[in-house]
Amino acid sequence: MENPFSTEFRPPRRLRVLAFDPTTARSFENRAARVVTISIPYEMDPTPADAKPDDPKYGPNGEYFEVIDYDPSSGVFYTPIDLNNPQVWLNDGLAPSAENPQFHQQMVYAVAMNTVTLFEEALGRSVQWAPKTRPPGRGRTIWTEEYVPRLRIYPHALREANAFYNPKKKALLFGYFTAPNSKSGAPKGTTVFTCLSHDIIVHETVHAILDGMHPRFAENSNPDMRALHEAFSDIVALFQLFSFPDVLEDQIGKTRGDLEKQSLLGELAQEFGQAVGRGHALRDFLGGLNPETKEWEAKTPDPDILSKTQGPHARGAVLVAAVFRAFLTIYRHRVKDLFRIASNGSGRLRDGEIDPDLKKRLAAEAAQCARRVLRICIRAMDYTPPVNVSFGSYLRAIITADHDLFPADPNGYRDAFIEAFSAWGVLPDMPVITEEALLWPTISQAEQDRQARNGISEDPTWLAQIQGHLGTMMSNPPRMLTFLASPRNLPKGQSQDRHNALVNQVSEDAREVGLLVQKRLVTLSKMTGVEALLPSATQDDYLNVNLLDIDDSRDREVMFFASNHYKRLLWLVLNGLQTPRLGQLTGLVFDRNAPATVMRSATTRQPSMHVAGVRIARRLGQRGKMEREYVVEVIQTRRGYLDPVEQLREDARAPDPEDGKRACDFNYRAGGTFLIDARSFAIRRLIRTPYDVADPRGLEAHRAHLGGEELRSVSAFYSGTHAGADQAFTDLHRVTGDAV
Repeated sequence: MENPFSTEFRPPRRLRVLAFDPTTARSFENRAARVVTISIPYEMDPTPADAKPDDPKYGPNGEYFEVIDYDPSSGVFYTPIDLNNPQVWLNDGLAPSAENPQFHQQMVYAVAMNTVTLFEEALGRSVQWAPKTRPPGRGRTIWTEEYVPRLRIYPHALREANAFYNPKKKALLFGYFTAPNSKSGAPKGTTVFTCLSHDIIVHETVHAILDGMHPRFAENSNPDMRALHEAFSDIVALFQLFSFPDVLEDQIGKTRGDLEKQSLLGELAQEFGQAVGRGHALRDFLGGLNPETKEWEAKTPDPDILSKTQGPHARGAVLVAAVFRAFLTIYRHRVKDLFRIASNGSGRLRDGEIDPDLKKRLAAEAAQCARRVLRICIRAMDYTPPVNVSFGSYLRAIITADHDLFPADPNGYRDAFIEAFSAWGVLPDMPVITEEALLWPTISQAEQDRQARNGISEDPTWLAQIQGHLGTMMSNPPRMLTFLASPRNLPKGQSQDRHNALVNQVSEDAREVGLLVQKRLVTLSKMTGVEALLPSATQDDYLNVNLLDIDDSRDREVMFFASNHYKRLLWLVLNGLQTPRLGQLTGLVFDRNAPATVMRSATTRQPSMHVAGVRIARRLGQRGKMEREYVVEVIQTRRGYLDPVEQLREDARAPDPEDGKRACDFNYRAGGTFLIDARSFAIRRLIRTPYDVADPRGLEAHRAHLGGEELRSVSAFYSGTHAGADQAFTDLHRVTGDAV
């Protein structure tokens, strides 16, 4: 047998986990779906050059996660599992055991890694955790971000009925508690571990992944933002179950192929919801218990339900129901022929158990549909505005993301989404709801709309010039820096000395990135035996290529620093190319006369902008063609006040970059996402918030949503004007009120 610990041969790691909660697994009826084996990439820490094959590896401690099993309530460190122990490795990990903390470690690690793998397949890039940020200081005039290589997982972090992602600690914390009574799913007096719930682990991992993609999604800027965070995490947890064939076949057999019937696949966190006294799962998407008959009933779509629903979990459940309805429509369409064949044309199966062969075929179709739906929902997160997202804009993101990758839609996936979202009233505020209308505008459509609004026809060469600058910036950063340093490209209102200092700082940053990339790729080539892209390259050579688009740059650390470098470059480009037309097109505000509450840059003295993301996506489209594009996100911020009179007073102040430190009731943000073709560097689509940062309508909508009482009270994503980020997700998952 080949050495499984060799750097030249690293097979996937297979680990056994619970498919559902332990209470469900204890049920004799569900014995066939108790345990599944997950295959995850072998991604343990690189072996040191002087290490021996039999040297132990503890943790688990890999490229993405490190499990630290400390129980603060008991003051105990549990012995860590060694996944490289031959007895563990050769037996697909430890056997599931609620009594063994080492299995708990294996469970959280395997499920979290499987979730990361799903995202990387859908997004076409490595997952990055939200970085730690450092403000300007010590000679630096720009914000810096610290790379976070691993997310920590604490399987026994707290003794309470809770589990959450802590963005400040960069950690997933799982609680445990004692089942309160015999009416719960768990026997009275037994311990319920949230780290043994497959769904809860996926849910919290998705919170962390989404926070790395969109840190501002945690802000309570409209009724849907917190609900979107919750719903998206539930959607991934729900459809990830469909990747396990044994589980699918078991549940399809019980429902006779009708996945709308009550089954374990439509529920999340069964044991947790039962043990805290609800008597059923924490969130049930397909239906629920009728309070009068105590019987389970399927949910009927209600197009007016969102107007009557408050709270992140309640609103999020509506979005999940809409996505699941779309899946059911697609699934039924794909298996209609199988039912006709099996029923001699009647479409109704005979009484008795479903045929085993039919069960396998139905499970295969359901799994394929679920994978496509899940990937659509994940990819859509690259097609949303970077802030202030509504459910309606998420639908537009879903339709656009799938359309751009698969223009032909012979199976009607997008029609199914539009129909399902319409049935639940989850729609954008648009006069027409069709696939064509829901697509985010292309750059040419946006320019035509801008000219139509202005009533004039203008020379379009300025747009081609801007896109040319973007291409230069991506393909040859040093050349763009030289261009920006020219006195003729000095931004309006900025001194030459200040501009030169900023260009020089970004140039120095570029050299640091080049040195890091050079060292990192040389290290990788030694570890893997595969030569770097440029084996004899110098530090400067690495800056003359597109770091985001070379194969070797898929290393997560290289991608992180390369992305940060391009974000700073783009900031310089946008500030140097400010025009009213660019602002009108992109929704960015360049007007020096904008209200004083619009944050100002200390460097340019003009409305500031934050380039929140520059990343690449590689995706296989129709006919297996590789599609590559850059996803660019830009955000602007404005100080908001609950009192309109105070808002007017602050708006009328003389603009001052130091005003960003002034106290306010909330931050109103606006911005856009630009999708840039990786081959031509042309802007393909513009995805904007409904209003720009200076528009009073957007500010008023944010103020109306918050209201005086909600803002002043502690909520899941808001714990005071200057509260720490570590509280962002804690209260959301506490078992009180809407949190259950």
